[in-house]
Amino acid sequence: MTLGISINVGSIGLCLMGFGEPLENTEIPQAGSSLSEEMDRIGAAVKDILARRSANRRDVLGVGLAVAGHRMLESAFNCPLPLAHWSLIDLAPLLGAKLGLPIWADNVARTAALAEAIFGVGREVADFAYIAHLHGYGGGLVSGGMPFRGSFGNAGEFSVLFGQQDYEERPAPSLLLRHLHANGRPDLTLKDLKSEDLAQWQGVAEWVDRVAPAHNRTVNALCAVFDPALIVLGGELPHSLARMLIERTEINNLPRHGALRDVPKLAVAEVIDAPGAIGAALIPLFETVL
Repeated sequence: MTLGISINVGSIGLCLMGFGEPLENTEIPQAGSSLSEEMDRIGAAVKDILARRSANRRDVLGVGLAVAGHRMLESAFNCPLPLAHWSLIDLAPLLGAKLGLPIWADNVARTAALAEAIFGVGREVADFAYIAHLHGYGGGLVSGGMPFRGSFGNAGEFSVLFGQQDYEERPAPSLLLRHLHANGRPDLTLKDLKSEDLAQWQGVAEWVDRVAPAHNRTVNALCAVFDPALIVLGGELPHSLARMLIERTEINNLPRHGALRDVPKLAVAEVIDAPGAIGAALIPLFETVL
């Protein structure tokens, strides 16, 4: 068995996986600013999930740790402000000592892309891009069926496409949440939105229209640089919003000699429950067995 742990703004996901098959997913709240306390809670959650399966830690091959943020070192990340206490710290030794298990670390958007490659719509193609609408706006690239990380481990950081002047126009769920709070729904969380059909909600179509140019910039950058067969909209993005963005997609494809080039299809992610943790649980298998 392997374990996957994903550190997201607002939630910590855990996945216990058999040999390539998720056995159980669970989630605990991410809150506070104490790294040691959150690691203690992760340790307790790991103990619980193993107990429910009548398993011991010696049955676990290793742990994949997925963290929201830019990769700085092998297991250090520069995270969003709510995860500042997880930032710029070599996490693998700390969590490894807590759990007594080997740790492999990666960005949560790339582990979500890996989950989609193995269990989702990405099974149909060898090369695809995954846009991870989590708290922020990032993603992952899968090339030849394997994650492509780049020289510094940050391939797929789509927010880099945007300067400070248009950073607020990205289709990031945290910005959607802020917009909905301002439109009379102050108590909503991202988790509340996941299964909702938002198409008729006040202010949603307006927000989608506003962020569509940024969405199209990302799609066209992927077409130009990566040339994938498929672009998947995933992360915490509700399916209703993903479909609205797909409807507004405009791919630059001017005809030459009367012919158009091939362009990628767009699809909604199929792995919707804890994709980052599921993908993270695959990392020890890829690193040691597969």
